Amino acid sequence: MTFVDKISALKFRNPVHLVKTIGERLRQARLARGWTQDELAGRAGIALSTLKLMEAKGNGSLQRFARVAVALGLDGDLRELFARPAAAESIEALERMERKRAPRQKKGGEKTPK
Repeated sequence: MTFVDKISALKFRNPVHLVKTIGERLRQARLARGWTQDELAGRAGIALSTLKLMEAKGNGSLQRFARVAVALGLDGDLRELFARPAAAESIEALERMERKRAPRQKKGGEKTPK
């Protein structure tokens, strides 16, 4: 258990907790459809052992996670999560959104002007 796990307010910002929760939600979605793990693994084109690890611990690659999400019909939710940001209303709004860069540093650690 890490320090972050001990503080309940930070628990939901913990990547380990996040992937475990995602695995649990995949399991719930599978069960809601009445599918076995073997059936979902086959539909997603992944190994049964991979699906078991995803559901139990949240372990798995993003590629395999996406395959399971598509098989469960949850890919629309993913697309919304990573949708492109809305267009800026004006040039001023676009300038405010622009990424600010830190000054470059020389090899000795000194900052150089832009």
